[in-house]
Amino acid sequence: MGNLLRLKWTLKAKVIMVVVTAVLATAAVIVSVSLYVMKRDIKTLIGSHQYTTISTIATALDESFHARRIALRSLSQGLPPQARRDIRQLQIYLAGHTSLTEMFFNVSVFGANGDLIANFIDTGSIGRYNITDREYMRRTLALKQGVISEPLRSQMSGRAVVLMTEPVFDDSGKVVMVFVGSIDLQQANFLGQFTDARIGKTGFIFILTSKGIIVDHIDKGRILQHADSAGGKSGGTERALQGFEGSMEGMSRANQPALFAYKRMKTADWIIGSLYLKDEAFLAIRDIQNKALLVSLALSILAGWLAWLIMSRLIDPLHRLLLHIQKIRAAGTYDEVPLSYRADEIGDLGSAFNSLMRERKDAEIELDQARVNLESMNKTLERLALEDDLTGLANRRRFDLSLQEEFSRAVRGGRSLALVMIDVDHFKQYNDIYGHLAGDQCLRKVGRVIRAQQTRPGDLMARYGGEEVAVLLPGADEAGAIAVAERIRLAVRQLGLLHEGNDAGIVTVSAGVSAFVPIRDIDAPDKLMRAADKALYLAKAQGRDRTRSSTDLPQFS
Repeated sequence: MGNLLRLKWTLKAKVIMVVVTAVLATAAVIVSVSLYVMKRDIKTLIGSHQYTTISTIATALDESFHARRIALRSLSQGLPPQARRDIRQLQIYLAGHTSLTEMFFNVSVFGANGDLIANFIDTGSIGRYNITDREYMRRTLALKQGVISEPLRSQMSGRAVVLMTEPVFDDSGKVVMVFVGSIDLQQANFLGQFTDARIGKTGFIFILTSKGIIVDHIDKGRILQHADSAGGKSGGTERALQGFEGSMEGMSRANQPALFAYKRMKTADWIIGSLYLKDEAFLAIRDIQNKALLVSLALSILAGWLAWLIMSRLIDPLHRLLLHIQKIRAAGTYDEVPLSYRADEIGDLGSAFNSLMRERKDAEIELDQARVNLESMNKTLERLALEDDLTGLANRRRFDLSLQEEFSRAVRGGRSLALVMIDVDHFKQYNDIYGHLAGDQCLRKVGRVIRAQQTRPGDLMARYGGEEVAVLLPGADEAGAIAVAERIRLAVRQLGLLHEGNDAGIVTVSAGVSAFVPIRDIDAPDKLMRAADKALYLAKAQGRDRTRSSTDLPQFS
């Protein structure tokens, strides 16, 4: 009996010790994993917030540059004829546009030879400055379009500025003068409204060019200096100058762990960046970590005590079993312990659980298979909804959606959008001669040839209707679109498909091309479609098997 009691308490002590240890270990693991996940998620959240913030600033600055570009262009294009010939009238015209001071610190006009001929804020400087050797002037004259300069120190005012230019042309297309708008980098309604924002107490936003020149910084003394002039190395800035965009971890120039985010602008060759020291970013996490450890320790002790009580009750059946065995020995009789006391109940429960698990496993397999079948069916339906099943090209619905999307993107970005309309020559006669099945086969082969000419992922080849195919070329100008159309036309000829109803004796196609930079609230996608259709009809009228563009139409001649 003494041995049995010692066995009972030894077993109980071992079970309780295992449970308490497991509870403590589990609590420690859960707390550690939870804190790790929390720290990771907060780091991701901070990085996402940083990137969203600087992306918003980049977009706002792009729009700010765009608004200033429109204002400067309106100023140059509205120049009266007499002001082109009379410098005095030019100065009067410039002085009358006082509203420009909201966007520009100063507006100057330079002749094509680089001499200053008009100045908004200081007429006394006229004739005293020449900018022929300035990079932004050379680029303006070479490109014959407005440019944005690198940040520089103004000769006239000594301020840190960035300059926007807008050329003025004579009737022959020669640049006769250049309007130059000066933007003060410290102007309150330009950079300051964005870069003065702080990320936490130590975090800040800065701007630098792709060459590493600082445009704006929390330390104003570093403006117009190279980022490396402060000494040390910043892994984040080095990666940003190599083209990186997004959020990342790295070391600051003071060799402190930090979170960085970078975003490039579209209108200017600038990079918006932000820096946030990890010590500050994770300060709240460390406080939470310390409190969580104390709470988890208290909960673990409480859980261990509850586990001791619960396990004591759970082990009571073993104690009753021991009493039953002692009773059998004391009575000297043989009284079997019912098998159901342990084996039946536990076995039945185990068998029932195992049966339940097997049923659930079978159900999971069936559910996974059904999910795979459903995903496959959805992908097939999605592909069929946007693809023409005869030619393998995109269908009309996908074309209409892409046209609206690319047209809006071209308006926002000020980029060209091109459309090529292609039609199989005398296709009705082909069906009459060879039958509709042969006509379908012909369209399949033509469709494969057209798909093979796609060289850019963003281009879209779509069956517009019947034997007509539309090719949407985002970012392409008219010359590029004509080159694509000619490549498709020649590729179809090389098929050598017999067509007795066509003058060429083989299957050929005609193409119409239209391309332009759409203007918001003025142009619409229908304009691009109509121009390409008219060019296609012109190609047909002039003998088919050729490419014509909208500039070939009579109104452009």
